[in-house]
This record gives sequence, structure tokens and C-alpha cells, in this order.
Amino acid sequence: MYLKIITVMLLFVGFTMPAFAQSTNEFDYKIHPEKILENTVGTIQVFVSSNQIMIPQQISELKAVSSDTDVIKILEIKENNSKFSNEIMIKAEKSGIATIALAAPGIPSKEIAIEVFNNNNLPTQLMIKATPEEFPIDGPKTGYIAVQFATTGGLPTAVQEDKVIKIETPNTDVIKILNPEITVENGNYYGYTKFEIIGYGDAIIFAESDNMRKVSQIVKVLEPEETLEVKLTIIPDKFNSYTGTKGFAIVQLVDSGGIPVQAEEDIVLKLEVDNPDVGVNTSSDLEEVTFASDRVTIKKGEYSAYTTFTPRPNLADVSNLSEQTFQMFVSVENYLASGTSFTVAHDEIAALEGAGPAITQTLPFLTTGKNEIIGVTYFETEIEVSRKIENTDERQTMLVTVPVTAKDNYELGISSSDTNVLNPDNVVMEKGNNAVLLTGKTGTITTSSDLEIYITDNDGVKTVSPQPNGPSEDSIDLKIEPLLPMIMVDSEFPLLSYLEESSSDENEEVVTTESEEDEGVNFRQGPTLFVEDGILTFSANDIIDIEPINVKKNQEYSLTFETIEEIGSTTIEAQLGKITGNAELTSHTTDPTTIYLGFVDNMVTNDKHLATIQLLDSVGNPVYTNKDVIINLVSNNENVLDLPEIITIKEGEYFKTVEIETFSEGKAEIAILSQDLPLSKYEINTVEINPTVNFDFLGNVNWNERVEGKLTMTIPEIDTTLNGFDVSWEVSGGEILSEDKVTNELGIATINIVPNQGETLSVTGKISTGPFGDALASKQVAIQNIPVVETSESEATPLETNSQNTLNLGFELDTFTLLLIIIPVVIGGSLFFLKKTDRMELITERLPIGEKIEEIKERISDIRDR
Repeated sequence: MYLKIITVMLLFVGFTMPAFAQSTNEFDYKIHPEKILENTVGTIQVFVSSNQIMIPQQISELKAVSSDTDVIKILEIKENNSKFSNEIMIKAEKSGIATIALAAPGIPSKEIAIEVFNNNNLPTQLMIKATPEEFPIDGPKTGYIAVQFATTGGLPTAVQEDKVIKIETPNTDVIKILNPEITVENGNYYGYTKFEIIGYGDAIIFAESDNMRKVSQIVKVLEPEETLEVKLTIIPDKFNSYTGTKGFAIVQLVDSGGIPVQAEEDIVLKLEVDNPDVGVNTSSDLEEVTFASDRVTIKKGEYSAYTTFTPRPNLADVSNLSEQTFQMFVSVENYLASGTSFTVAHDEIAALEGAGPAITQTLPFLTTGKNEIIGVTYFETEIEVSRKIENTDERQTMLVTVPVTAKDNYELGISSSDTNVLNPDNVVMEKGNNAVLLTGKTGTITTSSDLEIYITDNDGVKTVSPQPNGPSEDSIDLKIEPLLPMIMVDSEFPLLSYLEESSSDENEEVVTTESEEDEGVNFRQGPTLFVEDGILTFSANDIIDIEPINVKKNQEYSLTFETIEEIGSTTIEAQLGKITGNAELTSHTTDPTTIYLGFVDNMVTNDKHLATIQLLDSVGNPVYTNKDVIINLVSNNENVLDLPEIITIKEGEYFKTVEIETFSEGKAEIAILSQDLPLSKYEINTVEINPTVNFDFLGNVNWNERVEGKLTMTIPEIDTTLNGFDVSWEVSGGEILSEDKVTNELGIATINIVPNQGETLSVTGKISTGPFGDALASKQVAIQNIPVVETSESEATPLETNSQNTLNLGFELDTFTLLLIIIPVVIGGSLFFLKKTDRMELITERLPIGEKIEEIKERISDIRDR
């Protein structure tokens, strides 16, 4: 017995178990139907997967619980309905989302979130949309807010009775709702109203109706990042106290870049003048200038206002200076204000009369399509005067600028290099006046080239550069969009067209603040007014026909009412002059519009798989059919898979589950056809899994000694544990001591055998892998150290054993005596190895080997004597 232990120990010297890097199994699943309706029954197919491939592994003792039994109730868990897939029967109680928790021994738990859909076609909620959603400071001053009724699934649906929708906003300083209550009549599904822009900032709009949740929409009105400024300009700014000439004081609302901004409200302001020499002028009643009106108003929607003034003719009497500078400033609330200065000379000269020369000073203006102030034209010249040198009695001659009054009425010829941007008015300098306001009809866009105006006076033609501000033609797009969030088929809907300034020309410099650059926002870009009179035309279309629409310059929007007669999406193209645009329109219905196929990814070959065909509405929600729907299924590769050619989803149902049988690895496109429904196509991928099985003996195969064999299975296509596969054995030439009937987590099964029957040992191990077929490995080896005996003919023949473990040598030998005959060589080598490695002493201390050796010698001697 001890020698057997030593021999087994020696056989295992240097043997190391191989390392396996298998990943943990994980749950995978498929829901049939994938989109389940309330009050219906469905199935969760649960299996084990690796690398997104279903693997043939049994799941035992599967447990499943629902996080919300009011939404999903678990009816039954069917284990091993097919060999490697379990089925959980569920009942969808009501719409909502519930989580199903899965657990089983040896597999990490997993949670599955399942949504249950509502098939209620009645209006249960509101949907809201604002058009446009964002407004620039120079854009339209009104917008639209539309509200429509929808089902729980988010589809437009008509009301069965008149419904009142209330619309309100808390941001009354930004917008004003023009009609706070709208009525949607029976059979209709939407209503709309307009709102007015009255300030800057964000405004939230709420809409609500009886027994429905309140909905909201935010409208943004862009504003300059810095406070707007009221800027004062004086033209001309040089006067003589003896001539009685006038000047223009023009105020403009501008941004930080000096570009005009249309006022959101009336801005009332007052003009005042500082006395520069109070030491001389002590009369508080003295007004340095006489205003036509010292109070002016920049009206809402405009950006400029003006008045005229004349320096008092007796200013020279209260000053000992030859020339004085006065400061005019603006008093206004809630805005920054900047003043400017003008000078009054006290040279004793009479008023100069003549026909010029004319000088024109321009101001920045917006291309609003209206008449705007472009600048001021005035008569002015230089003359020599004699002035007393201050604090002396001496005088000196110098050139000074003095105003000139018109001797007669003079018409000034004024023209523009681009009348589409600016068409100036011819003006008349009336007799006795020295300045006249220059105005002109502006266009609605700016030009990419330099704009010039030409003024003809007594000196000839003079050229000045005006300062237009507005969108360029290259930066304007035509926008077309429905007012409604969703369009219902065969029902009228409002369609809005307008222009939008999206970006400036690449060569045009745009003034933005640092914060605007960071956010990518330009407060002047967005919806803009129509830039010209024209006809808005739409391209021909199969499912919607839109008639041409007349639009006028400075019109904010074009609103028309259209109908889409078919389900689906279409693109419409529109054109206004050189400006084009397009929009995609999609119509919806609560009836079935598409067919959906749900199936397991990467189906394995030589197996049957579940797939579910169901009907969906136009937003992808499951929906019952109101008639029998016959569906044809066509595969373009019958060598890969097979499936039913025709199925029927009956009236009142919404899905059908079928079996797909796979044959070989590859891809197959499944075409799904049904009358009145569009073609659906799906690509199914099948994967062939090839198990590899190897068998080997662990150690030498010696006569009548236990030897272990190991059967190992691997599947290159997946990376997971391979336990639970059935194993069967066939053995020839030996007696089976023990055997594994299934593989362990490493895909290994072992067998222990005693070789004692014949000259060879043959072992075949077979692993049953379900749909992949049977995988097997075999090995045959010669049995070593078979006992031999000398015969009378001196021939060595194999020893034969009887049922009492004795050899038929003409006399009886027990097993131990037989061991004494065959062991010398083996023991001799073993003892030599132990002695060389200094282990002999340790072993002899623990085992009475010395005594046994003496006993062996005596037995051998006894045998020889026989």
C-alpha cells in the first residue's frame, strides 16, 4: 500500500493545473412583444449570453420579481421550456415602467426595465409650441403659440366636445398674450393665438385645460449684454451769436457698438445746456439756447428723435470771450446717456447768405424698409475775421468757420449708389435756413459693397458714405414650419413662413460682446421681416399641395392652412426671389403605420428562435389593429434560416410570435410586406459555434493502477464559463472507478480508470452541446508494465488474472506477491531518485520501508526455492 502511494506521488511530480481566464456568465433577455400594451400578456425569454451571442447553457432555479406589480405582474416562470432558454410569463396591468429583477445560482443578478404602453386614443394631454422660439432685438414683434390635444402615447387626436385652453405667462414685462383663452371645437385638435414682444429676457408660457396636466414653453427675447445708451449728436456744431442760425439735436438709442436699437417702449428725455462761464453770466434766467422743444420722445419701435435749437443772439453781451464751448446733455431714466458740445463764436459779423457750399454729416441707421434719418446737410464756409488777442489791445486776423444761410430756396439733388439699400429724398434748403434734415427710404438689407450718396450743390457733386445697419442678402434664409408640434393626417394645420438671419457674410465684420462670443449668440440674428414684395412659391409635392402666397416688404410672417393626405414624411421647398428654404413635414395617426420585428441578436445556428412581429403607430407605439392584417415574410437567404411565409394579426390584436429556424452561419434580410403598410426590412445575423473537445490522460497508464483522464471543452466564439453540459463515456481495456456526468465551470469533466483488461486502454468522451451537436474526443494508449511469465517453451506470455486476483502460473500468487515480481525495476528507480534528492531518510522515518524491503527479500528467496 505504501509503495502504491509513493508511485502515485511520483507520477504527479512536476504536474501543474492549467489556468483558465473565463468570464462570468450573464443574463440576457428578449421581450415578446418588445413593446407591450397594458392589459395584455407577454413573455420574457431569458438565456445566457457571451459576446452578444446566446450560449447553450441551462438556467436552473431562476427567480424573478417585479418592482411594481401594479404595472407588471409575474404570472409564471417556465424553466427549461427549451433546453437553454427559460420563459417568464408576465401581465402588463397598466401603463408605466417597472423593473424585473432576475437571479439564479452561478449567474450575477440583473434588472430589466420594461415600459408598458397605453393604447388610449382619446385626448389625455396637451402639447405646446411657440414659433419662433427666439427673437432678436430688431426682429418681428409678435409670435405664435399653438396648443394641441394628444393621446397618452403622444399622438395628435381630436376632441369629442368643445374644450377651452387657458394660456398665461408670469413674464408680462417680456411678452403679452393677445388671447388668453382659446376654444378648440368638437372634431378639431388644436388652437393658437399670438403674443407680443414688449421687453427683453426669457418668458415662460403656460397652457392648461380641464383634467389635463399643465404644459409650458419658453420664449427667448435676446438683449444686448450691455445697457443701451441714448446718444446725442449735434449738427452743425459751430455757430455765431450774431447770425441767428440753427442746429439739429438728434438722439438715438444705440448699443455698445453705436448701432441703433429699436425701442421697446416710449423713451421720454430732456435736453439741457451747461453754462460754461458762470463767473460772467450770473443770471439764472438766461437760457444759452432756444429749443424748438427741450423734451423729445423716441417712440416705441423707433430709435431716433430730434429737435432744433438756436443759440441766443445776445450771448456775446454776457461774455468777454471771442468763442465759447457749451455742453448739451440728456436727462433720461433707465438708460445711459451721452452728451456732446458745440461752439458759439462772438465775432461781430452779419449773417452770410448764399447757395452753399453744402456739407453733409451722416448718422448710423437701420435698414427697416421705412423712411429714416440719414444725416443733416448744412451750409457752412470759412472767412477771415479780426479778433482781439486776449488781455491785450492788439488784434489778429484768422480763418473761422461760420454758418451760411440760404439766399433763396435751393433744392439739393441727392442720389444713392444702391437704391435697394437707400433711396434718399431730395431736400430743399429754404431761404433763411442754414441746415436741413436728410432722410431717405431704406431697404431691408445691406449691400456687400460700399454704399455712397451723392449731393449736388453750387460747388458740384460731393460724395459721402452713409452708415446702414441690417442683414445682408447672403445671410438670410427662408424658414417654413408648422405651428403645431405634430400634424394629424387628413386634418388642416397652420403652416408659417418667415425670414431668418442666420449668419453674416464671411467678409463682414460683426460687432459682438465678449460674452456673446463665448456663448455663440448674436442678439441681432434671428427672425427678420420680409425684405421685399414678392410671391412665395412651393415645389410640387405628392402628399401636400401649397398654393403661392403674396408677401409684402416688412411683413412679419406668412400664415397659411394646409392638409397632408397621407401618412409619412415629405420635404417641401419654397422660394421668394433669390431666397430659398425647405422644411420636412411629418403626419401622424393613431392607426397602425409600420410593422416591427423583434428578435435575438446573433442567432446561433441549428436551433429554433422566437421572434415577434407587431404593429406600431406613427410614433413607434404599439397599437391594436381594427381589421385582420395579413403579413408576408420573405427571406433573401433560405440557406441561412427559415421562417413562416405568411402570418395574420387578427382584428383586436397587435402582435404575433413566430419561430425562426437557423441552418448555417451568415446574414439574411427579411422583407415584411402588408397591404396599406410600408415595406419593412430587417437583417438577421446567424452565428455558428464550434465547440472544441480534447482528451488526455494525467500520468502513465500502468497495469492495474488508477489513471485519471480529463475531457476539456472550449468554444472560441464566446468567453464565458462552460459548466452544465452533459458528458457520456465509453471505455475499453479498463474498469471505471468514477466519472463526471457534466462539465464544471472550466468546461472540464474527468474520469478515473483502472487498466486491467487487455493490452490497450481506449477512452471516448462525448459532450452534448444541444443545438451545436455532440462534440467528442478519443484516445487509445498501450498499457504499461503488464505482468509476464516464463513458459516451458521459454515464451513470455501476458499474465492472466482470475476472479480471486491470482495469476494462473500453475500455483497461486496473491496480489502482493505479484507486486514483488514486477516492482523491482520501478522501485529501484524510485529509491534511487529519493536517495539522490535526500528524501529517502525523511520517507523511511515515516514509513517502515526498511522492514518491508527485508520482507520482500525473503519472499523473493521463497519464490526461487519453488
